[in-house]
Amino acid sequence: MYLPKIPDFEAKKALIIAPQPELNFLKAYLPLDLITTYLGIRIFRRGNTLVCGPLFSAQMAGSLFELLARAKVREVLFLGWGGALNKAFNKGELFLPTRAYSKLGLTKELYPKRRTFYPSGKLLGKLETELARLNLSYKKGAILSVDFPFPYEKGKGLPKGVKADVLDLEASALFALGEYYSIEVAGLIFITDKVGELSQSLPENLQSLRQRLLPFLRSFIEKDA
Repeated sequence: MYLPKIPDFEAKKALIIAPQPELNFLKAYLPLDLITTYLGIRIFRRGNTLVCGPLFSAQMAGSLFELLARAKVREVLFLGWGGALNKAFNKGELFLPTRAYSKLGLTKELYPKRRTFYPSGKLLGKLETELARLNLSYKKGAILSVDFPFPYEKGKGLPKGVKADVLDLEASALFALGEYYSIEVAGLIFITDKVGELSQSLPENLQSLRQRLLPFLRSFIEKDA
């Protein structure tokens, strides 16, 4: 299998911004130095932290974590989008996954007998402390990651035994890859829609939520690990 040469650099932490609009927003408010593009993922540096994105699939996440492991990254925070499965969850809310169910091919390759993965308890605790300090409200719960979300949008039921609040494409892969490479991983999800309700517009409060979360992302990037 051919792969481009992995760039030679080191960093302590990484922030993965999965959606392109969120990466665009961060770059508009925080100067970042582009150091390379690897398999379509742009890698920026600010101090001892890498900022990586966009990320469109679990397969891309696998390639990225190989690079992060070689760069000796020990801590990863990710920001993604998800659709609400739980009727009590609303568009425009912030969600912290505390457990991730997987229907992804990548996690089957890494852990054939498992379908549940977890964030780093240490990093999740730091995350909750910072959100409380910023007075940012959020929901917590389980997330289901799938390769192909459209059947669920059309009414497909959840896998047997799975009680998930949010649907996404990457979270369980990121947790599994963190475990596989011994990297601490935790994440934040913007709930952009409700599964089964087709929408072509983002929540009206998303810009405000981005602004309120920005100080935390800046602190994570700039604070030495």
